[in-house]
Amino acid sequence: MGAVAGMIAAIAFAVMSIFTAWLLYQLVKTMGITNRFINDVRVETIPLMTRLQTTMDHVNTELERVDGILTALESMSQKANSATKVVQEVVTSPIVKVLGIGAGAGKAFRKMKKK
Repeated sequence: MGAVAGMIAAIAFAVMSIFTAWLLYQLVKTMGITNRFINDVRVETIPLMTRLQTTMDHVNTELERVDGILTALESMSQKANSATKVVQEVVTSPIVKVLGIGAGAGKAFRKMKKK
């Protein structure tokens, strides 16, 4: 009876050993596939990162140009606004004076006409 129990234990141990070996084989195979995948991703990612850096450098250059253009436009807008104010002051003051003189002359003319 002890020999049968020993035989069953030996068979059970052999089955567990085979199952464990199979699991380890599958794990090694999966790790190999994972390593190849990671290497492929790395090989493709490095050139992409280089191209992304180049693209970002070009974008930054263009943004600097646009910033310069916007600064120039802001300066031109301020100068146009100042020129408009000067022209308005130069033109408005004499027109108001002429209209005031015209209104005063019209009143005086009407008063003289009534008399």
